[in-house]
This record gives sequence, structure tokens and C-alpha cells, in this order.
Amino acid sequence: MSPGAPIVALEGVRARDSAGEAGRSRGGLVGVALALGPGVHAVLGAPEDGTLALAELLAGRAAPLAGRVLVAGREPFRSAATRARIGVLSVAPELPDGASVASSMSVALRARGAPPSSAAALLEPLGVAPLLARRTASLSFAEARSVELSLALGVPQPLLLCLFEPFADVAVPSTELVRGRLRALADGGACVVLITSSTVDAKAVADRIHVLDRGVIARTEPGDGERLAGAPIPVAPGAGGPEVELHVLIHERGPDAPGARALAAALAVSPAVRAGSWEQGPAGASSTLRIRAADREAAALAILDAAAREDVTLAAIWSPTPSMHDVRAATALHLAAVRP
Repeated sequence: MSPGAPIVALEGVRARDSAGEAGRSRGGLVGVALALGPGVHAVLGAPEDGTLALAELLAGRAAPLAGRVLVAGREPFRSAATRARIGVLSVAPELPDGASVASSMSVALRARGAPPSSAAALLEPLGVAPLLARRTASLSFAEARSVELSLALGVPQPLLLCLFEPFADVAVPSTELVRGRLRALADGGACVVLITSSTVDAKAVADRIHVLDRGVIARTEPGDGERLAGAPIPVAPGAGGPEVELHVLIHERGPDAPGARALAAALAVSPAVRAGSWEQGPAGASSTLRIRAADREAAALAILDAAAREDVTLAAIWSPTPSMHDVRAATALHLAAVRP
């Protein structure tokens, strides 16, 4: 692999999974082109969008119907040496045969040329070392996935980590342990691909978020997720770029004290705010103000300044995490805007 070349490259890839009933397909890829380097990449979508097909291709368990899938310049489906440097967490756990977790892991470690005694060292970073003494058949679905995740994260000299929903149905004491390990591997030069339908999980760890929509990579956004549900085109004359949304929780001190209404009026003349709306909470004790703006930090400062001027008591300011419904709606607008 030449310096600067992507670790993972998909070139005009067409594929379908076989995850449905009787081997029928649930989704597929249609002419996907994608290049991924070191770092954490989240592919956001559902099985119907082609996430299962993508996972099978990257793991080297299937070949594309058309196009090429390359990992470090080689096709993983045809190269056992390449597959040996890919860590995989599948939809369902696929642990090697073994009566106990220790024996099952020993099979996997011997295949890597590693001593079986290193099994505990793979489980300990995720806090699941006690599983080593368990019978494999006694593991729950989530426990078996946690063992498989430990094996995936312990691949020697990893080129690629292909992880399907590593924060769901995984029995680890804290997801922070998983996030920390993913970050360390990415910082060490690996390409970490997190395939998920959770916008929360994508935002929590990714450097870049690639939206997979009905078989195509429709958008690539920064990992902070601020633009996932943003408008792709100006929303008003002279207002360029995507929008972000902020929610403000306001403590209503009393009927005569300034509150959400006063804050909304003050922000209506602020150049940092494009639009806003508010609603009163239960029993009138609090209100929520929703603000749309071009810049999150500038809007947050405008809110703080206006609250201080109007003597409004703020309880919290936060950016809501968009749902998959929000992302799909924004993606449809994005595609409509870029099509000729």
C-alpha cells in the first residue's frame, strides 16, 4: 500500500445481502464508491439501506456482484492474509467452536499464531474477563458479542475494524471502554468502520459520518453530527449554509418574572439566530425554547447574553441528537438539491 493511499476503497460496488428469510436480500449497495483512511468512520443506515451487505463485503465474507472492494490494495474476499488483519463484529456472534469461552478463544488465537494464554488480556480492556471461565453455551447473545468484540479489537497489526453495532447488544460494563479502545486503534493507524443505525453512537465516536441511503453513500458529514439533520440549502434569502438547532430549558420563576417569552423576543433581533419557537412545560415551571441558527457557538453566546440582559434563568442549553427520521428527511432534501 503506497503512502497516502486509502486503507479501504470501494469502487463502483454493487452487492446484496442474504439476511432475509430463506436467504432473501434485505438490502444492497448500488454503485458505491468510497475511500476511507485511518480514523473512525461511522456508516449510518439500516439493513434496508445496505448496511448488512457492506458489513459482509468489508469482512471479506462475500464478493461484490460488480466493482471492487479493496483493503490495503487487496480484495479481502480473495486474500486470507488481508482477512487476518481485519477485526470483525458481526450481526450475530460467530465464535469458534469450543466447550468453554477459553477453548473457543484458544482456537481463534492459535489461528492468529498467538498463545492461548493471551485470551484474558483481550477480555480485560473491556471489563469482561470473568466470561473466560464460562461455558460457551451459557453465554447470552450480548455476552457472546462482547467476546467476539474483544477478539476483533485484539487483531494483530489491524488494517480494518468492521464493527456492526458495537454499542448495542454487547455486555460490557461501560461503552466508554469500547470508545476508548476504538480511538486508540484509530490513532494507531487503523481504519475503524462502525456500521450503525444509531445517530447517538455515530456522533459519540466518529471522525466522519457517511449516510448510507437506499444503497448509496448519499452524504458524508463531520463526526460531530451537527449537520446530519440540517437544511442543505439556504432557508431564507441571504442565509447560507446548513442549520443547527439548539434547545434551551428555561426556569419560569413566576407569572410576572421574565421567562421564555422575553428571551424569544430578545433573540428575534439577534443576527446569530435565524428562527425560534417556544413551548411551556408542565405546571408552568419551565419552558423550552428551540433555536435555529447557522453557527452553534455564536447562537449559544447570543442566548447567554440575552438571558443576562432580560434576567431570564436558564437551566440548560443543548444540541438535540437527530433521529434517523430526521437524517432521512435531510438526506432527501440534500439529494434533491444536488441532482441536476
